[in-house]
Amino acid sequence: KAAESGDTRRPVPLTPMMALHQKQNMHDHLLAIQEIVGALAARDFAAAAKSAARIGSSPQAEQMCAHMGAAAPGFAEKGMLFHRTADRIIEAAERRDLDASLRAVSETLSTCDSCHREFRQEITDDGAR
Repeated sequence: KAAESGDTRRPVPLTPMMALHQKQNMHDHLLAIQEIVGALAARDFAAAAKSAARIGSSPQAEQMCAHMGAAAPGFAEKGMLFHRTADRIIEAAERRDLDASLRAVSETLSTCDSCHREFRQEITDDGAR
């Protein structure tokens, strides 16, 4: 189906439940970015750091990326790159450095775009090809 539409992105095989969970997580990531931008606009660095911590790297984020990307080589690594770039938002906000915070947000959003350009969900019965 994807090949017929000209979609050349690599598939990430997921069960319907995993796909929904992944979409919910990504929506929360987007909400966190929105909160970060709003907090930075208000110069509320503590709130920006708190929202960025939701999307920063952690053992749980690493485990989730590995689980979701188990059947898609390179996906987990892209996911963890996103979380590590979000760590830079936290670091810059903790320094109260607006310019560095905004650059880190931009870099984080670039990882989103890069991943979405490379990968797409593929719903399967068992999450594998």
